[in-house]
Amino acid sequence: MTSPAPYTSTSLADLLPAVRYADPQLLAARLEDVRLPLGWWHATPLMEIERVIGAEALSHQVAQALRSLWPHVELGDVVPVLRLLGAPSAEPGKTVAQIAREAGPGVVDGDRVLAAVFGAILDRLHQRGVPREESEGARVRDAVSVIARWLPADAPAEVRAALAVLQGLEEQPEDEPVPLPVAVPEAVEEPAEEQPEYAELPAPREAFDDHEPAAEAEEQNVVDAPVPSAAPALMAEPFAALTRLVGGWDERALVIAGQRMFTDEPVKLQDLGERFSVSRERVRQLERAVADSLTQWMVADEDGRAFAGHLAAVAERLGTVGQVAEVHALHPDHARTVEAVGVPLGDIVARLLPGGTLVGTWIVQGDAAALRAVMQEDLLAACGDTPLAWDEAVALGQRYGVRREVLADWAADLGRFQVRDGRLLYWGRSLNDRAAAVLALHGEPMSMEDIHGQLADGTAINSMRNQIWTDERFLRVDRNLYGLRAWGGEEYLGIREMIAREIANAGGEAEVNAIAEALSARFDVSAASVRTNLGGPGFARTRRGWVRVADQPGEQDAPYVPRNDVAGTRRCFVGADGRWWYRVELTADHLRGSGFPVPAGWAAHIGGAPHRDPVLLRHEAGETSLTWRAQPTFGSVKPLLEHIGATAGDQVFLNVTGGHLSALRLPTPADGLGSDGGAARLTGWTAAVTPAEAVEVIARRIGMEPGQEGQALLERLVERGDKDIAELLERALSGAVPAF
Repeated sequence: MTSPAPYTSTSLADLLPAVRYADPQLLAARLEDVRLPLGWWHATPLMEIERVIGAEALSHQVAQALRSLWPHVELGDVVPVLRLLGAPSAEPGKTVAQIAREAGPGVVDGDRVLAAVFGAILDRLHQRGVPREESEGARVRDAVSVIARWLPADAPAEVRAALAVLQGLEEQPEDEPVPLPVAVPEAVEEPAEEQPEYAELPAPREAFDDHEPAAEAEEQNVVDAPVPSAAPALMAEPFAALTRLVGGWDERALVIAGQRMFTDEPVKLQDLGERFSVSRERVRQLERAVADSLTQWMVADEDGRAFAGHLAAVAERLGTVGQVAEVHALHPDHARTVEAVGVPLGDIVARLLPGGTLVGTWIVQGDAAALRAVMQEDLLAACGDTPLAWDEAVALGQRYGVRREVLADWAADLGRFQVRDGRLLYWGRSLNDRAAAVLALHGEPMSMEDIHGQLADGTAINSMRNQIWTDERFLRVDRNLYGLRAWGGEEYLGIREMIAREIANAGGEAEVNAIAEALSARFDVSAASVRTNLGGPGFARTRRGWVRVADQPGEQDAPYVPRNDVAGTRRCFVGADGRWWYRVELTADHLRGSGFPVPAGWAAHIGGAPHRDPVLLRHEAGETSLTWRAQPTFGSVKPLLEHIGATAGDQVFLNVTGGHLSALRLPTPADGLGSDGGAARLTGWTAAVTPAEAVEVIARRIGMEPGQEGQALLERLVERGDKDIAELLERALSGAVPAF
């Protein structure tokens, strides 16, 4: 007589004690399965779990939990029994992350190795493959059970007939379910040639190519080449099979299936409880009963086993990732609505696929979050700087089981990747990232207008120009041509700066005609324009036809006078102490450390001038500088912003006195302001004001004499460019209700 396996009541918590103390929500996200009881990992015997979903699926789920929840714990600590039983493919002293990393570069490789380790433990516990003293009849029964479990669906009829004879000799209890994983149908299938033709997705591996293996072997003169197994076949009438099942369910089961189990927006348990006049816990029990009924059907019923095989076939065609729309297109029945539950069959199939997780419109095998993270990282590494040829992108996707047909959509869903001109490129988070991607794809310098046209995202070209000018990734190579600094080349700094560079390269003195010819040949500037600039301030004549950069007293440029002084410059306001402040509305770019342009009037006020040396500015958290090439630009003030606790949306006022940069933060008000208070606040005034007081405050802040009329102030604000303040003040003076 055969003794039972000694660990038939062992639960997952017995093997992984850590699950008793882990966050239930984190565990449920990785281990919960619609076919299994809630919290099955605490007390349900693993042998029962294996009977429902199969040892392979169980091992895969546990592998995902190990890798995501306990990556830095030694495997022998998180699975203590491993130190006792041992496993040839893993060292207990290594951490879970080490074992997964050594398995290969992908998440799938790590999961496969960890799953193999846990599968080996299950085999040892349940005495699979372990010699034991038993009768000849018991050994025969075990052998028949193994053959039945793994016999392929396309096995010859005579083999299946022989198995049926052996099964007739078995003495199994009538109520024992067939020990078969859902995705491996055991029912006898119709011959492949009699199956109807359905739309099939290209299989993700060569083993499922459409060509005839034998014919290919003959063409290649390969003798006795192994014939790859065929892809699992789709069921002829899955709709009819499922309809027969749900036809036996009562109203509550149908409502639960249609409104909770197979929908994107499940009805709350409490709402269904009120509808059924039962408690929410009772609804949960009913839902579990429906799931158990479905599981039992796919294990023990002929229709159910065929349907389980159908699910396995669909999963095989989708590969690692697929879309719900593809499931609907795979079979004519999938588009039909199962009227009893009010859900298309394709949606039901998508939610029942073995090992699959529904994430939006995607069906992902295994740990969806981990797959997304690792593919994002690999794609960014492959095409972050240079667009990736599509065939190379496809090869990268295939390493993770992602098919060519869905790779473009999957990469876009991962975020910020696009396919253009047969290449995959990183589209980026910011406007600058996208402009860099356009240049990388084009492969040569482009005009600002051409870059703007390729982006086509509604961004104003002036805004794009300002951001490109302050980003070190870009190199201006001509008056209106921009490339990537990584390409190298000579930077165009403006005509005066280029003249100064030519003179310096010539030893400090150069001939006017030589400079004009050299610059007009290399850049889009005329020789006449070069000569005109040579005759202006900044350059001194040395002898007839020769010039040098002015460097003697009396030869320097006159002080720069901007078109508008600081009092006529937008966003500049004078404080009670007579110092002028410039207002900046913070964005994420400021907080990331990007430079930003400032008005010429304020830049000149703090000592800047075109084509002069940068103005060094010290502040409490370090230093930055003001540079002025095409326009005045501030360097990064990120440390200063962090020092004052500024966040995106805050108004920050900057002042420079004696080379010291100061910043005052004006946070976004918690409560809404009236138009009069809002207008005054934009000048740095925080106290409450009436419309008349707002006129007085704002006029004083922009340097006007007291006693100004409202209309005169409005005209001055518009002239300065402070349209935001003018609009609020005009609304306050007219008595209009503020729009915010």
